[in-house]
Amino acid sequence: MIQQLQSLGINVRTGQHGNVKVPCPQCSHTRKHKSDPCLSVLIEEGIYNCHHCEFKGTVKMVTPKKEYVKPTPELKNLSQPIIDWFASRGISNQTLLRYRLSEGLDYMPQVEAEVRTIHFNYIYNGEIYNIKYRDSNKNFKLVSGAMLGPYGIDVVLDNSSTELVITEGEIDAMSFFEAGVKTAISVPNGASKGSQKLDWLEEFIHLFDGKKIYLATDMDEAGIALRNELARRLGKDNCYIIEFPHKDANETLVKEGKEALLNCYRSATVFPVDGIDDAFSVKDELYQLFESGTPDGYTAGYEMDNEFIWHPGQVTLVTGIPGHGKSTFIKNIIYRLAAMHGLKSFVYSAEEANTAFALSDMYQIATGKSFFTTPFSERMTKQDLEDYMPFMNDHFKYYRLYDNDLSIDGIIEKAKGMVKRFGINILVIDNMSTVEKSMSNQTDTRHHQIKVMMTDVSRFARNYGVHVFLVAHPKKMTELKSGVYKVPSGYDVGDSSHFYNLPDNGISVYRNMETRQTEIHRWKVRFKYTGQVGTSFFTYNINNSRYISAERINDGTDKTKFIGQPITKNDIQSFASLAGSV
Repeated sequence: MIQQLQSLGINVRTGQHGNVKVPCPQCSHTRKHKSDPCLSVLIEEGIYNCHHCEFKGTVKMVTPKKEYVKPTPELKNLSQPIIDWFASRGISNQTLLRYRLSEGLDYMPQVEAEVRTIHFNYIYNGEIYNIKYRDSNKNFKLVSGAMLGPYGIDVVLDNSSTELVITEGEIDAMSFFEAGVKTAISVPNGASKGSQKLDWLEEFIHLFDGKKIYLATDMDEAGIALRNELARRLGKDNCYIIEFPHKDANETLVKEGKEALLNCYRSATVFPVDGIDDAFSVKDELYQLFESGTPDGYTAGYEMDNEFIWHPGQVTLVTGIPGHGKSTFIKNIIYRLAAMHGLKSFVYSAEEANTAFALSDMYQIATGKSFFTTPFSERMTKQDLEDYMPFMNDHFKYYRLYDNDLSIDGIIEKAKGMVKRFGINILVIDNMSTVEKSMSNQTDTRHHQIKVMMTDVSRFARNYGVHVFLVAHPKKMTELKSGVYKVPSGYDVGDSSHFYNLPDNGISVYRNMETRQTEIHRWKVRFKYTGQVGTSFFTYNINNSRYISAERINDGTDKTKFIGQPITKNDIQSFASLAGSV
């Protein structure tokens, strides 16, 4: 950001941060006091504004283009045994030539040897950008460090169709081509139960804009999970479901022929989003509920997990007395959900000075060290800052308040785009008072507007499978004795009972000054599978912003017994296997 500002002639120096004042490059040299610092600059945000002339604006951080490894293809023609094997799968040699398959001898880590492999060449704009290698034992590998993207996109781009069929594997995409559907692509890394890796969408999202999307994943549990996540990312109202009489497209082609596969395509059904459900539209959910029981949620590594867990598609209202730690508690939750389960958050916060300050708190929670120099805590190192930066970048995105729509419609619209582009799982709106500013001051009208706003938030959460945290300050507080207040609930928020009635969950963050503990009061839990109402107890470390589970203290003495443990840098690595299975 410093370099972009300097390129405009703004005299800011490397290492400066926050709000600084410098001479204006446009007008200072024309005035009597040439050194007068009349230009205000918010360095982290890149905002500059002169108080004497019209020189103002914003510069944006230039993100370096990601560099990918380019594979070195060996375009060796397929041998007759491989051509014959594909023929047994219903794939003709003409199709193999169109998709430019090749073969070679390659080292496969699964067998620790060099073996003969089939090369599925991933081609975009005429260039091979990745290769998937498959050996005779169904072992696969992609080129390490190469760009990930859909298979067969070059074939689709040869057509001007407004449709796209998305399959789970390369051979499934070629099976549709055999049946006469020339618009099929495949995800690059298949499907796995509970963890759908769709980061590649960011590079190719423009290819899906304005397209009618047919989801043709496998008919097993992992395939259906992939189908649902693709619909969530690409917009359910754009998606259609293709179902097969067998496991996948290729098995249907082999066992029943091209016409049967074509009929599956012709019989695609609209993804259910029109507000009307029946047994057929939710049959997958019914079977999953029957087999697995209650829906899966996400734990946060706290003692509170025994009584309450976080579920996608729900809205949680968080309230509490100002200064009692509402925002920081949510930061601890979303960090832990990111570290343990890979969940991604999009944060709208009017409580932070800027994004850098917001992230400094996340670094403290991650490292257990202070971001700033303090005599009471170890300070993190610059290496810590660099080590965690990729993780922070991948899991936390922030809404810039100064150049975005601050209405609830604007926030939700931006969040929909973040689901599509980055696959966010969590939206934090902190706090509701800034969103409410555009509302009428008339009590009856305001009550209705809050109902509409809360309904829109709930609809977004359910349709996109996003957990929404709403932070709201109480408008009234009951003083029990001097300096001690009653724990507020949803009925104490705003001018409307809708803040209590409409969220799925309601919690209050209350800092007990006598016990020096933070109490998390759950005063509303709509669904039994989510948990139950009650209170959980935490200790808060002001030096590193961490909340740690603790047993309740009744007498105010320092008898805290720590139950939960903080998540450390090493834990992120150890949670990797868990993140792939939740």
